Amino acid sequence: MALKRWTAMSFAAFLAACASGRGGDENEPIRALLSADALMFVSFDTDGDFGVDAAEVEAGIAREFARADSNRDGALQPIEFQNWASIVLGGGQMGPFRLDFDRNVDNSITREEFESEIRGRVRDYDADENGVLARSEFVRRVGQARPPSERTQPATPFPTPRQ
Repeated sequence: MALKRWTAMSFAAFLAACASGRGGDENEPIRALLSADALMFVSFDTDGDFGVDAAEVEAGIAREFARADSNRDGALQPIEFQNWASIVLGGGQMGPFRLDFDRNVDNSITREEFESEIRGRVRDYDADENGVLARSEFVRRVGQARPPSERTQPATPFPTPRQ
């Protein structure tokens, strides 16, 4: 009888433990997403005001292309892009990917292609279209993430902030 009672109580405790879950943050649903290119854009903020304006975007694009173009031939080969993505984008597994930049799929990313893709991503992030990327614009709530716009034309320079 005691063995049955002990077994029943142990089983009840086991069920209660299973039903309660592990607790803590592990059971919290994912509520926001952050893309790897946000790491790069945050590095563009050279004046420390937590926003990235047009001048910082253009300077950042020039700096990142120079960093990526290790052989200084004016174009990025696949290995150069991979090395750059590993350093700047936190490994390159989350994108943007090489073919996001190499739209004509010729296995080479020109400076114009690089600039166009980054400028297009800036426009995608600038939700309030005020010409300044705020850090809050890099975070997307799950279910509300805006897909990248379909860019068939080269993106123009980032607009200057509205006065």
